[in-house]
Amino acid sequence: MSDPPRSWPPPPPGPTPSPPVLPVLRRPLLELLPAPGEPPQPLPARPRYGLALLLFGLTLLSTITLSPIMYVMSRTDLLLPEDYGPFLTPGVVALVWRDPRLLHAGLSFALAAMTILLCHEMGHYIACRRYGIACTLPYFLPVPLNFGTFGAFIKIKQPIRDKRELFDVGVAGPLAGFAALLPFLLYGVAHSQVVPLQGAGTLFAPGRCLAIVLAARLFHGPAAAGTYLNLHPMALGAWLGLLATSINLLPLGQLDGGHILYAATGRLQRRLARPLWLGLALLGLRWPGWFVWAVIILVLGLYHPPVWDERQPLDRRRQVIAVLALLLLALTFMPVPLAEITLP
Repeated sequence: MSDPPRSWPPPPPGPTPSPPVLPVLRRPLLELLPAPGEPPQPLPARPRYGLALLLFGLTLLSTITLSPIMYVMSRTDLLLPEDYGPFLTPGVVALVWRDPRLLHAGLSFALAAMTILLCHEMGHYIACRRYGIACTLPYFLPVPLNFGTFGAFIKIKQPIRDKRELFDVGVAGPLAGFAALLPFLLYGVAHSQVVPLQGAGTLFAPGRCLAIVLAARLFHGPAAAGTYLNLHPMALGAWLGLLATSINLLPLGQLDGGHILYAATGRLQRRLARPLWLGLALLGLRWPGWFVWAVIILVLGLYHPPVWDERQPLDRRRQVIAVLALLLLALTFMPVPLAEITLP
């Protein structure tokens, strides 16, 4: 590995230890750390703005086109024409872009979801730039199914130097993303409708977390038995942001929550990793998607790698922010993010 930058703190007296390297992540909604054995890389002279804009544009088009399909499938008062589903096909493109109501729903969803995801990644990006840590621009991931995106990511090209840097980089994304989603959530829930849970066909119901429940209670009062909240497109976009925030805040591996946990507890994270992972795997009994995430985390690494300087603890301000991050996880977590309901 190449020598660390001059701004790094000098090593302690004695033999110079080999700096640890951090494994790479290859999943959306994460800040990606250097691959094993990969030396720190300086920022390129010319950031790849063209690639970032291309991926952003493709993701914007895919979310505008596919989110109206998911929107219709999540409501009791709308029916999707036969032979149409949440897949990017010529028929779906024609259906959405020729119907002003569907196109408006897609634009409203994309405005909320893309803003939230961008703010999340920009939180990581700005924190990296603040500490002089080399990283890429935020890159979005378009996909031709479901809501049209698997999120966004940045790749960090240098090892994190100490726990405070690790904490600040890890927590910046969820805090920025939640601050961005809150106005969309409040506006969207205020313009959603409480209706009787009845109709025909199958309903794909977005999961409820404490943040949605509190917002619904604020604008619509206590939920009555046998009722359902038909979400406004912006509320649905905020729901996606809440799901992304909660997954990132899981205190496992190299998710944002894993960074926060390691920065706060150090090597204790190794003792907590297996019980926390087992709890996530057991949640797969309620929603199979948690099985998928449990496998992803296991493949990427259950234990957080060490930072360059392990000696510097978090100060009181960061400890308070760590508690705030835990409260955000409680507000955003959905045991069942998406449920299939057969209407009578």
